[in-house]
Amino acid sequence: MPREITEDTVLDGDLLCPEGPGVVVTGDGLTLDLGGHRVSGDPDTTGMGAGILLRGVSNVTVRNGTVEHFDAGVVIDGGSDNVIEGLIVQDNFGNPDSELGDGIVINGSRGNRVQANVVQRNGPFSGISLGPQAQDNEIRDNTVSDNNASQAGPDGAGGQTMGIRIEGPAANHNRVVGNVVTGSGADGIVVLSTCDNPDDEPPCQGTPPNGHNEIAHNTANANGTSGRGSGIRVFCMPMPVAPVGTSIHDNVADDNAWYGIALDGAPRGSAGNEAVANRAHGNGKFDGSDGALMPPCGANAWNANDFGSVNQPCVSADS
Repeated sequence: MPREITEDTVLDGDLLCPEGPGVVVTGDGLTLDLGGHRVSGDPDTTGMGAGILLRGVSNVTVRNGTVEHFDAGVVIDGGSDNVIEGLIVQDNFGNPDSELGDGIVINGSRGNRVQANVVQRNGPFSGISLGPQAQDNEIRDNTVSDNNASQAGPDGAGGQTMGIRIEGPAANHNRVVGNVVTGSGADGIVVLSTCDNPDDEPPCQGTPPNGHNEIAHNTANANGTSGRGSGIRVFCMPMPVAPVGTSIHDNVADDNAWYGIALDGAPRGSAGNEAVANRAHGNGKFDGSDGALMPPCGANAWNANDFGSVNQPCVSADS
């Protein structure tokens, strides 16, 4: 059974959990201080759920310890204005067919701050994930490294693991600031397209996009350990609903397997995305890449970037 936290709590020893969730916080305004200890699941079992689950609570702080060996380390599900800080969140592996497979997850919650954590070796989805209706959250000053799930499942299981992903849908007005993201299986920092109803005709009709997120002052180097992955990418596909209004500025994205900074083509008439004052060098394909071809760069704007190579002249030109 999970340990239920209903008052301020400081752990006085490691907590071993034969099944998950390990700890569930159910009261508002509480502090859970791990006291430098570990909350650990079974490293040989999947389907354990979250190590620490904040279920519909607000103004909760979780800090100062290690969370490992669950399907996800820390999950915020609903509520608002919580703080996750000073944790080591590592070696959390979900089943690829399940909903979890991340270090830290925020779903249906707003105003949270994920700050100064070490998030490493999680997967197969991401180190930090902003899911449906995750809005006005701040992901700041975290070290997000080696999230490639290479220790779990068959070879290549971590090929699609991302460092920080804004998945949504309707993951809006979030800020990803001052993080160091390295060694991800796929992209370091990514804003994804959305689709609630892929089987409808037409597909994805009415699905809200991920809009107006800010990605600033991050370092996203040496991602794409699977062989294909970018430092920072706004990812669009023909059918799903493309992200809009993303601001990518003052980042460094060097030595990634694919692109440094990539803006896929925003649909005609949409609010485009922008890349301003970023630096990218030594990436495998292009340091700056825009997927819009007709017209070149489309609704996206590129200004004052320092790129060694680009796929279109408009990526180098101020627009």
